[in-house]
Amino acid sequence: MKTQMHKTMSRRRFLAGCGKMTGIGAMSSILSLKMTNKLFAARATGSITDYKGLVCLFMFGGNDSFNMLTPGVDGYSDYLDTRGILGISQAEMHQIFDGSQDYHLSPNMGSVKTLFDNEELSFIANVGTLIQPTSLAEYNAGSVSLPYGRFSHNDQIEQWQTSISLSKTTPFAGTGWAGRMIDVLNDAANNNATTSVSLSPYGANTTQVGKLSSPFNTYKGVDSLDLYDTDSLVKGGMDATLEMQYASVLHAHHNYIREDALEQSALLEDIEQNTVIATAFPDSGLGQQLLQVAKYIKAQGPEGLNANRQTFFVGQGGFDTHGGGIEAHNGLMASVSAALMAFNEAMKEIGYHDRVVTYTASDFGRTLVPNSAGSDHGWGGNQMVMGGPVNGGKVFGQYPSILTETTTDVGRGRQLPTTSVDEFYASLAYWFGVENNSEMEEVVPNIRNFWTAGSSDIPISGLFG
Repeated sequence: MKTQMHKTMSRRRFLAGCGKMTGIGAMSSILSLKMTNKLFAARATGSITDYKGLVCLFMFGGNDSFNMLTPGVDGYSDYLDTRGILGISQAEMHQIFDGSQDYHLSPNMGSVKTLFDNEELSFIANVGTLIQPTSLAEYNAGSVSLPYGRFSHNDQIEQWQTSISLSKTTPFAGTGWAGRMIDVLNDAANNNATTSVSLSPYGANTTQVGKLSSPFNTYKGVDSLDLYDTDSLVKGGMDATLEMQYASVLHAHHNYIREDALEQSALLEDIEQNTVIATAFPDSGLGQQLLQVAKYIKAQGPEGLNANRQTFFVGQGGFDTHGGGIEAHNGLMASVSAALMAFNEAMKEIGYHDRVVTYTASDFGRTLVPNSAGSDHGWGGNQMVMGGPVNGGKVFGQYPSILTETTTDVGRGRQLPTTSVDEFYASLAYWFGVENNSEMEEVVPNIRNFWTAGSSDIPISGLFG
């Protein structure tokens, strides 16, 4: 009886271990086979002299970004009149200057003010999903194609992450803009080895999903080797499984991915545990995500990741501020500001400040006119771009009037975007190495509505100095 029970429990333990490995290897967004092959080839022959890293900070819920970046002195009375209970006194805000034009930042964004003043961060004003340039008259007349589900979380997250127009019959894009960019750059003709890593625990990340690539998801940490390293039964069973020769192509393919997943897990676990970053990061979810990004960026070289291009995805939740008043949003801005400052300093520490760009994204902006305790779903909003390559200390785009019934107000202060997500991403992609030809059209399908093929003057002109 004891022998039979021991056999049963051992088998269960082994199968549980195999299930954990199998899930990590093939069903947990780890790495596609092509991407894995590309990565290991890079570790043998790659060079990091042309390294570039792109980090997306997605603010889930819809950032009330006209309280993040508010008007200057001349427009402040209009801001207070329109925002009502959400208006913040000018004395509490941080004043910044783009040339002679001033703006103000949320009270808890002192670190972002420092980054802006040091010309290491800029803002992009009134960015949102569009299919083509659109005026208020065209919007009201319905004479141009408009984004699907403009004030819906799911629809707008999907379009922000994919830069693909959706419809009622096609509500999901399937691939993200950065994933398609990785596909393009992984083409043999480009001779770039790339990796994508997702660390966000909030919501879906379609941004990094391509047709031939997918992100390595490490938001819970790389602990996939626990049973393999500590349980001899699991290790023996897994090793025996990996050594088997399969007649079935499907089984062989699955086993190969599982084998590569173990090696990848070991590599990333080693990076997480042994790569040292001296810069102090906030003990917050976002702070710790960006600390891991800094470790992955530092871990280049033949024994590390050794990729020419890397994309990263981190997230901060809580931005659906229908309630909570000013305090809720101010607290979120404090978390974002502190984490961005730490990450910027870490990039300087490891010598990658001039090679890494961090940008923010969110579902949408929010209504300027408040509800009883917060704000509701909007459209256009303000975003940040940070890093050594950025032409810092600027507010790019057209900052709108913070009044209702203006040429950008589609109702309750919802802002008709004056810079499209497509223009934003095309500018980032061009810096990252995508050519403004059919490659760019693959990455940003609607870009020809905003940017002429072959032009080297990027849509957000001057964003990179």
